[in-house]
Amino acid sequence: MASIEFVRRLDGLVYHFDQDGTFNGRPSFKRTDLDVWCRWLPDRGWCTVDAAGVPNSAPLPGGTAGEPFPPLCAWRSWKAGKSYLYDLRRVDGEQPR
Repeated sequence: MASIEFVRRLDGLVYHFDQDGTFNGRPSFKRTDLDVWCRWLPDRGWCTVDAAGVPNSAPLPGGTAGEPFPPLCAWRSWKAGKSYLYDLRRVDGEQPR
């Protein structure tokens, strides 16, 4: 199964996501320790969403929202008045399915 990781630039904290089906015709990735998803939404492009479907991170401008997989670039999160920068990477260079 294909996996991706978000690596927080501030301290190297890693959030691991495994591919889990599709959503809106594109791969969907679920965080392994929490009900958070990395999904493509028609009105927003690629983003992470919480259990209620509320977006809480997205690629910075320059990442392409139309790619078939989450773009490997810097992402910014926002939640409860805090914001962090993350780098998205594919685990072991895998190509998501």
